[in-house]
Amino acid sequence: MKIAAVERYRRLCQKNESENYLLDKYIFRKISIYFTIAAIKLGLTANQATLLSLLAALGSLYFLMFNTARDLLAAAALILLYYILDHVDGELARYYIATGRQTPSLQGHYFDLLVHRYSSNLMAFFMGIAVYRLFGYEFAILLGFAACIGISSFPNVIAAHVLAGRLAHDPGLIESPETQRILQQLERKQEQIEGVRGGPAARGKKILGELLFFPGHIVALIAVLIADSFIPQGFVLFVYPLNMRLLFLAGMALLFTLKTAVQGYQWIVRFKDIR
Repeated sequence: MKIAAVERYRRLCQKNESENYLLDKYIFRKISIYFTIAAIKLGLTANQATLLSLLAALGSLYFLMFNTARDLLAAAALILLYYILDHVDGELARYYIATGRQTPSLQGHYFDLLVHRYSSNLMAFFMGIAVYRLFGYEFAILLGFAACIGISSFPNVIAAHVLAGRLAHDPGLIESPETQRILQQLERKQEQIEGVRGGPAARGKKILGELLFFPGHIVALIAVLIADSFIPQGFVLFVYPLNMRLLFLAGMALLFTLKTAVQGYQWIVRFKDIR
């Protein structure tokens, strides 16, 4: 396909100046556009792409429970496909809106966010099952569960639910500066875009956050699966059998549990200003 044609699709389909993740901008958008072009040619809708991403994510869960090189690589491939398709659905929606074939809708956005709740968090939990089956470490399941809960960002989900309920009973509250500030904190997209557009310091801080949390944890998940495919039975460190997935789960459980605790405390403090 000609470069000019691909660039035209990039302008129509991708976020471009509104991109809010550096890893997406420099890596995944470079790949996803070709899948998007193929989807357009096939006549796929954005919701169909979202459904395919869900099937890829759920399909990976089966392979994540096993410890052969073939299963690990299959899981890694499906997770990568899930994340690529997670870009494709938005690119399709932007394309169809830009060409007048579709109008903006909250339905697609809701479906996309719903799929996010059944993706990398469950992958971490099922990975814990595989580590338990390989080494017999019961705590691996607990690590997988802790990582699953942390990745799910429940404090933010509950904060949105609480605020929506309060606004339903008191619509005038939407005008208060405190409410507006909390809404901006819930919807961090503009802050993320500013980080992507910022100077070296802002971009450095942004890429560090992405590598530690989202979407870096998905990249790390794929990487440890590929690494373990070379040593499916693990390795021994100080007489203890280990593998990269166990180390990944321990890191994710610690990091995301700490993040969850901090987020929960921050929301309690923020809601003190809402009467």
